Amino acid sequence: MIQYFTKIDNKLSLVEDDSTQFVKNPIFWINIESPTKEDLAEISHKFNISRRFLESIFDDNEPSKTFGLKSEDSPTMMMLSYPKYTVSPLGYLGYNTFPIAFIIVDQIVITIANHPASCIQNFILHKTALNQIISNPQLFLTHMLWFITHDFVLAMNDISSQMEELEIQLTSATKNEQIYQIMAMQKTLIDFDSSLTQNEDVLTEFDKSDLLASSNEHINKLNRSTLIENKQALSMCHDRSKILDQYSNMVSAVVSNNLNDVMKILTSITIILTIPTIIGGIYGMNVSLPGAQIASAFTWLMIIIIVICLVTRHVLKKHNYM
Repeated sequence: MIQYFTKIDNKLSLVEDDSTQFVKNPIFWINIESPTKEDLAEISHKFNISRRFLESIFDDNEPSKTFGLKSEDSPTMMMLSYPKYTVSPLGYLGYNTFPIAFIIVDQIVITIANHPASCIQNFILHKTALNQIISNPQLFLTHMLWFITHDFVLAMNDISSQMEELEIQLTSATKNEQIYQIMAMQKTLIDFDSSLTQNEDVLTEFDKSDLLASSNEHINKLNRSTLIENKQALSMCHDRSKILDQYSNMVSAVVSNNLNDVMKILTSITIILTIPTIIGGIYGMNVSLPGAQIASAFTWLMIIIIVICLVTRHVLKKHNYM
């Protein structure tokens, strides 16, 4: 899917791929999502962009990188990673990171992602900021980069909420489900750590590039804010990883301890249920027993059994066996 946006009355407007409209209102932003090779070949031919760089978007493990930041004659090309909500093979909610490409050529911003990117959707929906940042492509791009790093922070907050729920579940865990959930979170955090580290290198290179050196102070300040946001997400990632490591080390002990508690309760119940069986078995023998000839013997026997069971329960509970 290719979307073309132009500036009309200093606002972004989505238009059809019609060259007659572009004469009056030149293209400002091209957003490409889940492209085909034919789509990328068209963009490569139209703007003289490396087709190899464009097609690297199909590789979900493509590292963050830059091209053309030190040259004013060639297109500015950047590849970063963004987080996307997914479901793990074990069925747990988590995140994966995927590459997204940013290109500035002929005062046109081009974004390419092989998977739906929430950062782009959030960017489009942020009308207040959007209408203020289309004065030039550099400012537009810098705001997009901020939305990507902010998405990582939001994802880390979501993981923190999941960890709090996990902590509550661990208090009564007796199965391996929490271990699998921790594994899914650790996988996400390892992926985030790698992506955020690579993104930081790209953002630092972008901050030192000639492209920003000639930009106004507002753009430079925004890019520094983006770097700070990225560092915050990376710091949160490291902290959550350490906490999950602690969870991973203690979860086996917690599950074992919870199972011991369950076994204590079941054993105590078994002891209590054994009392009526023993007494009933004794009075079922064909021998003379005390009180066997009394008319209300059965009633008194039941009362005695109940009293003994209650006393036994009290003793077991007092010694923390129930």
